[in-house]
Amino acid sequence: MKKLLTVLLTMSLVLALAACGAQPAENAPENQTGGAPVQSSAPASSGFPKGTITIVVCRGAGGSADTVARMYAPYLAEKLGCNVIVENVEGGSGKVGLSQVYRADPDGYTLVLGNFPSYVLTEVVEGGDVEYQMSGFEPIAGVSGKEGNVLIVPADSPYQSLEELVSSGANLKMAVTTGVSNSSLAQAIFLDVTKVDVTSIPYDSGNNCVTAVMGKEVDCAICSSTAAYTPAAEGTLRVLTTFGDMEDEKLEGVPTFASIYGEEYGYDVVMGILAPPETPEEILTTLRDAACEAAQDPAFAEAAGSSFSVVPRTNQELKEVIDGCYSLAEASKDLLG
Repeated sequence: MKKLLTVLLTMSLVLALAACGAQPAENAPENQTGGAPVQSSAPASSGFPKGTITIVVCRGAGGSADTVARMYAPYLAEKLGCNVIVENVEGGSGKVGLSQVYRADPDGYTLVLGNFPSYVLTEVVEGGDVEYQMSGFEPIAGVSGKEGNVLIVPADSPYQSLEELVSSGANLKMAVTTGVSNSSLAQAIFLDVTKVDVTSIPYDSGNNCVTAVMGKEVDCAICSSTAAYTPAAEGTLRVLTTFGDMEDEKLEGVPTFASIYGEEYGYDVVMGILAPPETPEEILTTLRDAACEAAQDPAFAEAAGSSFSVVPRTNQELKEVIDGCYSLAEASKDLLG
């Protein structure tokens, strides 16, 4: 466990890297996902893009990854001057969609939204069942971050704080997303540190975990912060703690797990755009320039609002995030197993 603590602390520092160096655009795009293309900022000499680009989301519609991709797509479309659509390819904790993109023609027209550390955790923990390497994808740009998973309870739960829940001594029914994920890492850390007695009940998505809490099917749940923001603001559930490496400005007054049990327990959830291996450098340059500009567009941050935190990263910064996730995954492999 000491090794895990060191890796978690190191990863928190890695994920605090500076934003993209591209200058933000002044105006919001007028088109929507799949709409008519607008004027391109991509180099005319590249000959790319000439058609529709697809961003694959390896989770179901309405989840945190889907939300990020669909809000981001119109801004990427504006910078590239082409249609950008989002396709949901579910299955296997992201494995189905990731495998599909990994094998796709490296022509720049099929991309994937990477979710970290989740997808590296799946690769390392499940080993032989994975037909791709996250390090083999070509990083394009980071889009979101500064968030973590959260522990939630019903609005009228007797537990007003994390400390009260931990000290209750009760056997708790806890909802968590299926498979290996960011949420399962948070749950593994929570159980290893607190020794709380829980019965885990798997759900297909963070949104379903939220519904289970609000419907009092379970006593508590660990889910993405994105899934919890709106119901928490509406008072239909209570957030007891976040597993992010810093306090979440969208969850005012909610302590981090790290502030109670040690700063080494905080980790950032990062999402970014990736291309298949062996994508030509000319295409990568066009994609990276446009993707970073799109992530830096203040209109994108305004559109994201309270849904998620926009944190632009260059392709190199996103690569460093992915590399750090491998160390984290190896250190927490036994814990997750």
